[in-house]
Parts: sequence; structure tokens; C-alpha cells
Amino acid sequence: MPITPQNEAELLEALSEAESAHECLFTAYDVLDDTVDALLKSIFFKDDYAVKFVVDPLLTNDGPLGEIQVRTKLLLGLGSISKEVYDDIDIFVTLKEWAKIQGDEVSFTEVDVLFELNRINSIKGIAPLEFDASLLEGMSGATLEMFLTRHFQRVRSTLVLAVTDIVAQLCRENDLTS
Repeated sequence: MPITPQNEAELLEALSEAESAHECLFTAYDVLDDTVDALLKSIFFKDDYAVKFVVDPLLTNDGPLGEIQVRTKLLLGLGSISKEVYDDIDIFVTLKEWAKIQGDEVSFTEVDVLFELNRINSIKGIAPLEFDASLLEGMSGATLEMFLTRHFQRVRSTLVLAVTDIVAQLCRENDLTS
């Protein structure tokens, strides 16, 4: 079931259980992918025949609309999503690809990751994510661990707010809230 404002507790749970930046970025991407999928289905699925023989093959992973980038371009072209939402989803696609390449090495302390996250419109509206590596100087053991854990939790919480905002915009703009 795609995550909508009515069941955003699932989003909060999925992201709050993520134990690494890699998991957070993949979870955020999956949530957006599910919502984009639900949006496309709500637009194209008008009767059972069309669903089974026309729309389903288009939306499969190997179909022409299988990739989220193609789906969001179509939705932008149809006027179903704003340019801002399109750009935000594109950033999450980029971050997912980065996380796929970096694996467990991806971190919310990386300048490039924070730069991309700070480009997301809803994060701009909340507060930019910052990390100053010089603050780590002189820290060790439990203090360092606590500082890094707190930073991770702040970024994860900001991601939850950003993804929730994007999902809410997708649902509100396209009447998926019912």
C-alpha cells in the first residue's frame, strides 16, 4: 500500500527503523516510488480491461514507465506534479544511486550527501542540514558516538519531514487522500 497522509505512520516507522544513511535513502526512495506508482495508477486505471491489458504492462519494471524518472517526467508533463516536487524526487533518485554505489559507506556526514539533501525544497523550508567535521576534534569514545548518533537522528528526522511533505503534496495535488 502506498504511503499517504492517512498512513504516514508507516513512513515514520520505516524511516525510524533505518539504522544507516544507506537504509534511510533507500527507504525514502521506496516511499516516493510507491506514491508515484499510486498516482500513475489513479490517473490511468479507469476500468479493469485497461488495467489488465494496457496499463499494467506499461508500469512493470521492464515496461516503458518502469523507472521513476520516466514516471515523474510524464507526471510533470501531464501537470500532475509541480516542478518543485519533480526536482525533489529527482534528488532522491540521485541519492539512491549514490547510496547504491557507496553501500554502507554512505554517510550523512558527507558534504555531497548533505549538499543534495539541502537542495530539497521542504528541507530548505525546515532548516539546512549542517555538519562541521572540525567539531569532532578532541572527541573520542562515547562523546563522539553520541555526537554522530545525534547528527544521524537529526538528518533522519528531517528526511521523514521532507518525504512526508512530498507525499502529502502528491496526494493533495491529485486527490489521493481518500
